[in-house]
Order: sequence, then C-alpha cells, then structure tokens
Amino acid sequence: MKRIRIVVPNEFADAYKQVMDMIAITNILITDIDRVIDMSNEKIKQYKESTQAKFLNEQETWIRLAIRLLVTSIESTCYKLKQLALLGYQAHGIVLDEEDVGKLRERTKDGRPKFLPTDENIKYSFKMLASAFNHKNMLKCGKEWGTFLKVLKKRNGLTHPKNKSDLKVLPSDHKDAADTMEWFFKLLNEQVSQPFDL
Repeated sequence: MKRIRIVVPNEFADAYKQVMDMIAITNILITDIDRVIDMSNEKIKQYKESTQAKFLNEQETWIRLAIRLLVTSIESTCYKLKQLALLGYQAHGIVLDEEDVGKLRERTKDGRPKFLPTDENIKYSFKMLASAFNHKNMLKCGKEWGTFLKVLKKRNGLTHPKNKSDLKVLPSDHKDAADTMEWFFKLLNEQVSQPFDL
C-alpha cells in the first residue's frame, strides 16, 4: 500500500517554529517569574508581622526583579506575535508597506534596529496579528491597561534609574505586577486560541 505524503506549506512550518519558540521563551521567563514570586512569598510569610520598612528591606530586590522579568516577557511575546503576523500576511499574499514591514521585523530597510515603545508595541502586535489572520483583536485598554502602564513606568525607572527614587518599590508595585501578568497572559491566550488559517 502506498503511503500518503503530507505536504506542509513553508509558511505553516515557519509559523509552527515561531509559535514553538514563543512558547519556549515564555516558559523560561514565566519559570523565572514564578521562582521570584515563590521567593517573594516566602519572605512575605517570614516578615508579615514586621513593619513595612523591614518588609520592604527584604522584598525590594524580588519586586524589582519580578517587574523587570515581567516586562521582558511581554516584550519578547510581542516580537513573536509580530513574526507570526508577518507570516500570516505572506501566506495570504498581502503586501505591506515598508513602514509596517519595518515595525514587524524591528528593522529598518537598511538593517538598523527599529523599536516601538512597549505600550505602542503591544497595541501594534495584537492589531497586526488579528489583521493578518482576520481575527478579532482581543486587546482592550481598560483598568488592566492602566495597571500595566504603572508597571511599565516602574520598569523604565528600574532599568534606567535617574535618581534613587526610581529604584524604590512598594507592596502595591508587587500587586500591580501580579495583576498585569495575569491580565497579559490571559489576553494572549484569548488572542492566539482563535483558529489560524494559513
């Protein structure tokens, strides 16, 4: 009996690789965040009866690290979403203008890096992925978006501190980061669980 040969289009194979790479990157970064949260929770239990000053003295490092890891995870995910969008446009024969190609590839025509600010990048990534596959864009900018913007502002200060106060964190920053993580990855799951037509 002759075996049936399945032909997989190159675009599908490329999309599959991008998705698997995005999952691998996300899993590594989420594991790091989970470990930081576990360490932080241990400190919370240990110092929950202490003054806020003592609590923060033990927690600040973990809160700063969690915020930086979270935003790194979001930025990495957005890059992968843009790569999937590019493959979707190519598979459907849709020609994009040079500006959109540069934003999706994060490169100018001459190869120089081209980055969008993180908040714009999230909106653009979700919009372009939805458009490439004729999906509904699941990104809504409500209360959770406002919390994310607070986390992003805090991360920017932590990454490029201009003064001592940029490195200060509070228990509320810990909660905002946890809420943002839950919101973003739920949103991502809703966006990519729609059927992909290549």
